[in-house]
Amino acid sequence: MRRSSLLALWFIFLWTSPLGAEKVWSLADCVRLALERYPALKAAFLKRKATEERQKAADRLRLPRLYSFYAYRAYRDPEYLKTSFGSYPIRDREEALFSLSLKFPLFHGLSISAKKALARLSVDLSAVEEERLRQELILRVKEAYFRVVEAEEEYLLAQKSFERRKAHLRDAEGFFREGLISRSEFLYAQAEFREAEEHLARAENRLGLARASLNLLLVRPLKAEIGVKREFLLKPVKFSYEKLLSLAYERRPEVQAASLRVSMARERIRLSRSRYFPWLDLEAGYTWHGDSLTFSENPYGDRENLWVGVNLNWELWDWGIRAREVSAARAEAEALRALLKEVKDQVALEVHQAWLELSAAKKRLSAAQSARLAAEEHFRLERARFREGLTDTTHVLDAETLLTRARAQEIAAQAEYEIARARLSYAVGLPELP
Repeated sequence: MRRSSLLALWFIFLWTSPLGAEKVWSLADCVRLALERYPALKAAFLKRKATEERQKAADRLRLPRLYSFYAYRAYRDPEYLKTSFGSYPIRDREEALFSLSLKFPLFHGLSISAKKALARLSVDLSAVEEERLRQELILRVKEAYFRVVEAEEEYLLAQKSFERRKAHLRDAEGFFREGLISRSEFLYAQAEFREAEEHLARAENRLGLARASLNLLLVRPLKAEIGVKREFLLKPVKFSYEKLLSLAYERRPEVQAASLRVSMARERIRLSRSRYFPWLDLEAGYTWHGDSLTFSENPYGDRENLWVGVNLNWELWDWGIRAREVSAARAEAEALRALLKEVKDQVALEVHQAWLELSAAKKRLSAAQSARLAAEEHFRLERARFREGLTDTTHVLDAETLLTRARAQEIAAQAEYEIARARLSYAVGLPELP
């Protein structure tokens, strides 16, 4: 019975502690959930579906179209045809017209092919924009995830520091009662303990904020418990700087989008020039003409008829409107080509910056690991000397402070390395670097 009570208390502690959580999430879990739920990505997906539907509509521009027309008119007087031989009725007081026609586009001055190309490029552009949002979301999730890992590690570190200073305060209190240390040293140990208690509270607050930021990206309640795998992968980057730069020019969505906009501008030039050409349509129709709503009869002519013909439309003069539209389309294309060059330069700068940040993070990580090993050994020696009465409490607390700071710096360096690696992946245009 006592064992069951202890187990129950242990589970209650895990549930109520800051690090207790419903589930331990991996980075892959967080990325997958964010990609499934994030509203902006859903909106980008729906925009792409809209452009796909427009492309399907553009693909049907060359197909024949069926039209219908119906009219009914009631006149005040019948209509007569007056001649020198007399008057002849040609229409009664009622008239009904109905026609069914079929129009097949033979040639529309290359406008149909230009519209189809623009629709196809719009689909490609929307897909690139969706990929850009996807990669941006993956980067933000990685940053938030490793900030949670960092905050959890710092919270555990603050807990350990709190326990160490608490244990040291007990030792100092015992030595003070025995007269082995001064009251000043005892009060110093007590003040350091309170500082560790305050540092633990700040670490708990930072952990709560980091978890809320991650929950926001996962579209979960901000206060929902979430625990992550407290590990840093610290994978090296295998590609050279030159290889990463070439990948960025090829894979970065911003470069792809700028290139597609240039192609769309060229198609708009073709669309503007298509107005110089004639439009030729093949048409066929069937008509009904009667003197009542139901076309019961037409005593003044044929009741129905069938016809086939060709329709030619050609705009010959428009005061230079078409020329101005073509010039405007060409200027827009030149502007987009210039922007493409600027986008490539900006991408190159971002890759260079991310590469430098990763190199610096690697150096900081190596230095932080060495500093942590030295601080651990220094604290062990100072604590042993204190228990032997060879040093005072100030040296022990200074050593503990140095150890806490060294471990915190190592954790921060590990998190910065992972975030720098994620930013380099984003700068290159890949969800993850190999």
